[in-house]
Amino acid sequence: MIEKLAYMYEDVELGLLPSEYLRLDLYIFTNDKEICRTNNHDLFTYYRKNYFKKFASFEIFLDEVLNREFLLDENSKSFYSFKLNQKIQKEYVSLGFDNFLKKYSEDNVGKEKLKLNTSIIQKNDLSTIKYLLYKNKYDVGFDDHLATYYIQKREDSFR
Repeated sequence: MIEKLAYMYEDVELGLLPSEYLRLDLYIFTNDKEICRTNNHDLFTYYRKNYFKKFASFEIFLDEVLNREFLLDENSKSFYSFKLNQKIQKEYVSLGFDNFLKKYSEDNVGKEKLKLNTSIIQKNDLSTIKYLLYKNKYDVGFDDHLATYYIQKREDSFR
């Protein structure tokens, strides 16, 4: 997965081209205990600007930040950041992941992906729910046309 996320292509005339995995949210941590939601394209730009001397390659940097072995400093406000909602986190622990997934998803007729049940989610809870799904190897994508969030297993995102 990291190898695929780390592959970035720059065209001489066009510059950095969007990755095929640009749509996937990635979550990294700062040393002030915030979680930042980003993507591989923005992380690559951030790496080139701030960390290319510290890490031998973007792939190494990506591996370190995604596996929480390297925390970004709190001045890295280039990304959307949030703290986990404690109420949702307690519910996640109490329900266990399978029941948590059942509660916050609904079937999507004829599709392999589940739909995120946004009718029961408060606006301030969405980031925490998406992060907890990500932590359990599920990705949440958004379909602009249908205004719907979809949930799929991470392994399906890389097929």
